[in-house]
Amino acid sequence: LWKSGVVLRQGSCVNPIIIVANYLFDTLYHDIFQVDGGVLKEGLVSVGSKHPEEPDPLHPDIIGRLDNQYKYIPIDTSYYSDEEGDEKHLQRILNWYLQYFQNSTNGASILVPIGAIRALRHLGTFSNNRALVISGDKGNNNPEQFSGLMDPHIAVHGSFSLMVNYHAIGAWFTSRGGFALHNPQEEASLKVSTFMLTPEYFFEGPDEVAPDMYLGSSLPQLDKSRYQHFPHLLRAFTDFVDQFGPNDFFVLQKSLKEDLANPPLRTVASILKLSDWDPDVFFKFRDTLLAQTPTCGQKLRNDLCRGIPRLWANYYILDTDKDIAFEIGRFYYGIRDYESALKYYKESIAGVGEHHVTFHNQGLCYYSLGQPESALLHFKKALSMSAEYEKARSWIEKVQNDLAMQQQSVQVVPPPPPLAQDNAATVITPPVEF
Repeated sequence: LWKSGVVLRQGSCVNPIIIVANYLFDTLYHDIFQVDGGVLKEGLVSVGSKHPEEPDPLHPDIIGRLDNQYKYIPIDTSYYSDEEGDEKHLQRILNWYLQYFQNSTNGASILVPIGAIRALRHLGTFSNNRALVISGDKGNNNPEQFSGLMDPHIAVHGSFSLMVNYHAIGAWFTSRGGFALHNPQEEASLKVSTFMLTPEYFFEGPDEVAPDMYLGSSLPQLDKSRYQHFPHLLRAFTDFVDQFGPNDFFVLQKSLKEDLANPPLRTVASILKLSDWDPDVFFKFRDTLLAQTPTCGQKLRNDLCRGIPRLWANYYILDTDKDIAFEIGRFYYGIRDYESALKYYKESIAGVGEHHVTFHNQGLCYYSLGQPESALLHFKKALSMSAEYEKARSWIEKVQNDLAMQQQSVQVVPPPPPLAQDNAATVITPPVEF
């Protein structure tokens, strides 16, 4: 572990662990299978390029011109022979697909995410096979999506990835003694599933589950009999994945961003609240927030200001091109909260690094706070970092002129009046301070 320096080993965790795998499994190892004419076949791939020659066979650009050739050879379901005790569980998965598609005239093409399964198996040893797994990725959990004989689609995006077979991952958890919860929504670019890993025979004894319980429609029934023991988990999955889940939210905010040229600020505030003040959502709608917040009603502005600390607490720097602290600073400057704006501009410098625009904006804040000397210092810093930045040059001239005028307008304090010669009170008016 990075902070504590503790090394996790087999059995080192007293409590069950929680594993979150967000867009991870699609880039790990996959095995290719087909069921063709009732025969299980292994897919073998020869990796090639569309170019006749490649001077550097390790050049990363080759990914964009892959030309793979596939062939399929018959195997039996005991294909996995060295999987650290997982052999019977992987055989049950292959048996399930062979039986399910055995009489299909269309056959089936199946990816088994063996890399994900091996990773989960290894992580499970830390807590003696007690774990809750939440995973979101592109993929399928309905085996009907595997119908038909076809080569796997490889998505190229700098690296490459494949569709995740969440059905197979769920079958592995169920075979190991746990269960799977799948979101049945099919029109979803992001599939979310939850899995429970328990020691084998946690729910039933060794003689209570017949071999055919891991086949056909018995498999989801076995899941159901087990997840009923976790009503709170089932309720949470129903509420936050089934009824309205991450994919639904993604579709909603994507439509709001792309289909409305100028979305209302109230709508943006609502989508921020629905996201629990997600920094990425804030960044996507920053133009609307910056343009409309300064002129909106006080109540709506108060609602937004109450959410900003939560948004900042949710922020974790992953992409320095999305400088959330800088955008929050702009937000506060727009509503004339210059002290808060300065706070977040400083956070921007600490987290992302120095930038001439950040120093320029700090100068504007100091100027608005009536601190021209500090403003001048920051404008000069901005210009020193970018000699072509005319805004900073103009403000330097303006502040220098302001300071010069201040110096010229300082009044000399007159000498005190002579002491009164009688008992009458003398009123002395203090000089005006500039």
